[in-house]
Amino acid sequence: MTTTGAERPTTGAGRPRSAGGRSRRPLLVAVSGPDGSGKSSLVARLRPLLGERGLTVVTTHCYGCFLCRGLPVPPRLGEPGEPGGGEWARRAGDPERRGSRLRRVHAFVDAGELAARIAAAGLVARTRARAHGRRAVVVTDRGPLDGLVKFDLPEGSRAASVYLRIARRYRLTLLVQTGPDTLRGRGWEEVAGPPTAWWTRYRGWSRRLSRITRIDGERPPSLVAATALDRILEEVRERELPHEESGRPARRHVVVSSYDDAENPAYRGGGALVVGKVARRLAEDYRVTVVTAGRSGGSEERDGVRYVRLPVGRAGPRAGQLLFLAMLPFVARRIPHDLWLESFTPPFSTSFLPLTTGAPVIGIDQGRSAEALWRRYHIPFFLVERLGLRCYRHIVVMNTADGAVVRRLSPRADVQVIANGVEPRALDETGLGSGQFILFLGRIDTWTKGLDLLLDAYERAAPPLDLLIAGRGTAAEERRLAALVDAHGHGPEPRIHWVGYAEEERKRQLLRDSAFLVMPSRHETFGLVALEGMSYGKPVLHFDLPALRWMRDGGDVAVPPFDVAALAERMGELATDAALRRRLGRRSGLAARHYTWDEMTGRYLALAHRLLDTPAGPRRPRKRGASWQTTR
Repeated sequence: MTTTGAERPTTGAGRPRSAGGRSRRPLLVAVSGPDGSGKSSLVARLRPLLGERGLTVVTTHCYGCFLCRGLPVPPRLGEPGEPGGGEWARRAGDPERRGSRLRRVHAFVDAGELAARIAAAGLVARTRARAHGRRAVVVTDRGPLDGLVKFDLPEGSRAASVYLRIARRYRLTLLVQTGPDTLRGRGWEEVAGPPTAWWTRYRGWSRRLSRITRIDGERPPSLVAATALDRILEEVRERELPHEESGRPARRHVVVSSYDDAENPAYRGGGALVVGKVARRLAEDYRVTVVTAGRSGGSEERDGVRYVRLPVGRAGPRAGQLLFLAMLPFVARRIPHDLWLESFTPPFSTSFLPLTTGAPVIGIDQGRSAEALWRRYHIPFFLVERLGLRCYRHIVVMNTADGAVVRRLSPRADVQVIANGVEPRALDETGLGSGQFILFLGRIDTWTKGLDLLLDAYERAAPPLDLLIAGRGTAAEERRLAALVDAHGHGPEPRIHWVGYAEEERKRQLLRDSAFLVMPSRHETFGLVALEGMSYGKPVLHFDLPALRWMRDGGDVAVPPFDVAALAERMGELATDAALRRRLGRRSGLAARHYTWDEMTGRYLALAHRLLDTPAGPRRPRKRGASWQTTR
């Protein structure tokens, strides 16, 4: 999305004409993030780039109020153990820790100076814009989000409400996300404390604000600036200038629906990650909305993508899935769209969505589990699934085995095989074959993920390495796993450790330190965790399910499905033979290079273009017996 023309049609006086009577106030943009994340350098890069596109740009550096500049650590505010060398933020939920009176005064002063700075910058921008007949943009290298994070006052406090009022004046906040390792390399921890504590605050407060766009600050500076530039130009075009005045066609609207979401504590599995990656890639060329589940309704914007949450989470994971499926057809009629991507949701997978919309619908088979649920509960969910699949003319599957099954169930569908991806990673030859434990990483679902089979096999094998189980599930599933771990935890020293949910940094550490991964699933559609482990050069031990055969000859070790004795035998072999792990790990790392997110999400983007750029194509049913192909 590179747009060079940004001149607004002018009146006879040569001044910018307001869009339908809208205010001529400058577009106010904040670049937020911890110090050291590259905010100031990004603002410096954006200024000439925006100017080249015909915008009047005013930047202001908001490093904090005069108290912050004069007193690096505010007096009498410190308590040991808090970030910043002296409790920069008191916990909002504890009335005894609301911060001192001086601290609250400090917050008011800081917010007041921020408001004064943006008001002065806005006045300068309007004056210059009138003189040159241009639109104006004010970019600040700090915004209300940074103030809320810095003081972390109770949400209902007066100081917090002042920051929130200022936040409503901003049309866009670019949150530059830089990993803790990068911040530590810039000396952050010695100055301000653990970066993870600060990022926890940023995540918490960013959910309370709207118009937040997250940008990956780990990418090269030029790519970070290009992403930020595109987002600002999109805001300029779509929120200030009507399409009929701009002379440009409206961007097509693509909607992606998925019950799984990164904010859902009971799931947030691989499906949420895939949907997020695909949505961000589609947002390069389209307006994108993600419809997902939540405990309460509402919407927010992240990384240029609008997220709409349906209030079904309070019903529980099982009933919530049914409610989500029931609501989708009604939501599809209320949200105008040109293309809909539906990630299938258990237990029925499909929601008959193509019957409720005239736009093309792409079904994404990430969770078609009706057959597995039939084997588990003996309830014929698959009858509804098979009927629903026949409504779809476009279906994406993760592997060739599922492609053959879906092609048989829906002969007229155009079935595309698009695998999941992983971030490219250099293979560490020195670490091949090493490892301290056997790792299971994934959602806690005892039957589906085969955790009961894993614990039986581990007890039978008695390998020299401990077993670590990382993941989170529903409360019932976690209780079931805890009971299983207790039943198998014989001996003076526990050798089976359930470590709970692993955030991104913790997950990377577990993958690096593991000897190999074990995936004893009874049902899978791809196995994204396996691919992530392979990218670290780790062998993967699994049952030989058709859906996992994409790993063949890629450093995997497959045993007959649900054969606990065979699983135990190969587990013991891998745990005792470092040379074997080294040989298989090298093959795993090389195989993972063929599955990059850039390649896989690019295939979704190509499919969207094919459907939206050829109007007659999407509605035309394919002939019975036609073959299915992988998207190129």
